[in-house]
Amino acid sequence: MTVYTLFCAPDTYAMGAHAILEEAGADYRLHWVELFTATPDPLFAAASPHCRTPALTGPDGAVFESGAVALYVAERHPEAGLAVPPGDPRRGAFLQWLHYLGTTLQPEVMIQFHPEFYMGSTADRAALRAASMRRLRRVFAVLDAALEPGPYFLGAHPTVPDYVLGLQTVWDMIFGADGIAAYPNIARQRDALLGRPAVARVLDCHARESARRHDATPG
Repeated sequence: MTVYTLFCAPDTYAMGAHAILEEAGADYRLHWVELFTATPDPLFAAASPHCRTPALTGPDGAVFESGAVALYVAERHPEAGLAVPPGDPRRGAFLQWLHYLGTTLQPEVMIQFHPEFYMGSTADRAALRAASMRRLRRVFAVLDAALEPGPYFLGAHPTVPDYVLGLQTVWDMIFGADGIAAYPNIARQRDALLGRPAVARVLDCHARESARRHDATPG
């Protein structure tokens, strides 16, 4: 049986790939890493050139980027039904939403958490976050419309884009003052996904690792 290693940090984009591994019933192990350190884990650095999670090693070598890792695992485990194969009329929509999440949503989410990656002064960071939040509202409106009738992008069964989106929507701050309630279809999708046992196991695993790190921090 194929054994994967998932490099991850708690409560990060790695959760989406982690959930795909769980749903697929894949044989994997977690390799917890520290982010934003001057001395990254050498195995992690070899798998992910920018030392971002997730990254995965397996039978074909290393794969990084959250959407790529999730799609790679899903296509290697077609029995889980998490990917739409070529030739299926839903394939275009499947790829469209997967790439939209990676290229349009995720950069704006990153700005909300780490404006210091882009701007130096406190005032410039605040202005950037505010501008990004205005864009996020438009992006969420597009996604909310796409999830009608739902509950998932392609109907009753979740596929890779649902995990890529849903494991971000657990971060309430990305919805700003409006909150997720402003996007009822996204809220419904999140509730449906969080009700899945595999997703619940992943969230519990990341919560326990976060707590362990907190307890290990001096002071």
